[in-house]
Amino acid sequence: MGKRKPSPRWTDSGILIDVPLDWRRNLAALWLAELTAILGFSFAFPFLPLFLHQDLHIPAGPQLAFWTGITGGATGLALACTAPIWGRLADRYGRKPMLVRAMVGGGISVGLMGLSQSALQLTVLRGVQGASSGTVAAATALVATETPAPHLAWALGILSSAISLGSAVGPAAGGLAANFVGLRAIFVGGGALLLLATIPVLFVVKETPRRVVREAAPRTMDVLHAAAPGTVGALGVLIAAQGLQQTLHAAAPGTVGALGVLIAAQGLQQTSYAAAQQLVVLRLLQLTGAGDAKPLTGITFAVAGIATALASLTYSRLLRRTSYR
Repeated sequence: MGKRKPSPRWTDSGILIDVPLDWRRNLAALWLAELTAILGFSFAFPFLPLFLHQDLHIPAGPQLAFWTGITGGATGLALACTAPIWGRLADRYGRKPMLVRAMVGGGISVGLMGLSQSALQLTVLRGVQGASSGTVAAATALVATETPAPHLAWALGILSSAISLGSAVGPAAGGLAANFVGLRAIFVGGGALLLLATIPVLFVVKETPRRVVREAAPRTMDVLHAAAPGTVGALGVLIAAQGLQQTLHAAAPGTVGALGVLIAAQGLQQTSYAAAQQLVVLRLLQLTGAGDAKPLTGITFAVAGIATALASLTYSRLLRRTSYR
């Protein structure tokens, strides 16, 4: 194992000094936090079709399949629209605040899903959850920026094992709990787990300071209040367009195309995975009926999660010998 990664810190006199940053402690805390967060998400989400059918009284058949697809797609669509915004804010304010924000936003929205009274309300809350969460991306970015390069592949593999393990244990625990407390209660429980996941992040995880502002900038709100009506919106559009143009021109040849391919591939993979998840539950509902579908759904997703967790450990070793590509 390597030495601790130095962490720059500004003193009161404006001098930059190096202090040790224990990246292993960070990794352990993030592993526990992400395990708890994924437990919260997977505690209830595999049972969305059952929740729609039993608690929201959507009849089995085409109508249930329709609302299953709508609720399943709302999260991904909202996440795709807001992820660039959160990424930009993470670059400016740090990865740790974004991870806490994602866990709190996910916890509140998941907990409120247990109180929904219609499929439309559930869909809206799923959209809110997608727009406000994104714990995996935030945790991965934090590990990537705070881990020394020689240990990065191993650290990402360890974090991936937490995600896979949470995906394995969560559905099994949720299926068992649903038999005793009902589907609504497991959404509340999932939200509580997500809020609980913020504790190790808040009190253990440390992040390298991004920058220090030495002098007060002009008061932005005074400038905005003095602007003519419509100026602020137009200025925002111009800034966004200019930033995108500069980013594209500054990129190395082929970078934009490669990024587009990666985004498309990741989007296709996530879409296929989410669709397969919901189709599995609908098929189990057809084969076994509503009463037996809960434990079988949990067991099915648990087996898949265990296989993924074991595979992630192998992938981390392969990354050391090959490359991320």
